[in-house]
Amino acid sequence: MPEAPEICSCSALRQAARYVTKLYDAELAPVGLGVNQYSILAKLDRFGPQSIQDLAALQVMDRSTLGHLLRPLERRKLVALIVDEHDRRSRRVDLTRTGKALVRKARPLWAAAEQRFVSTFGENAAQSLRVTLRQVTTTGFPAVLPPSSRTK
Repeated sequence: MPEAPEICSCSALRQAARYVTKLYDAELAPVGLGVNQYSILAKLDRFGPQSIQDLAALQVMDRSTLGHLLRPLERRKLVALIVDEHDRRSRRVDLTRTGKALVRKARPLWAAAEQRFVSTFGENAAQSLRVTLRQVTTTGFPAVLPPSSRTK
């Protein structure tokens, strides 16, 4: 008997994300990257150097989480944090030559994971899922307020 779906959208999304992440992490393992690390490198490869704030927005994550993910990439010399020439208080993240080479090496592994997902889930269902998930990330939910603030 099939298990009933989650009654909480957040739980369902997080469980699905963890499940799919395992597939991508397994494919990326030969190059020593996880899904989050590859995603950061791929965004920098696609969009060029970014401020930490802009990169966090591209990743739909908070700055502190991004900071934790950037440290090992910086230690491996895959990214460089550079003082912004226009605002010395700000840092820009740039993909290094080593980082670019690793993205090129990892891209076919990522594509294999994507193909495996699409072939298992179905082309139309996968496309529909990506559209729906994009809608979720662009809903513009207001900032989460503490319970005492919501009642005023």
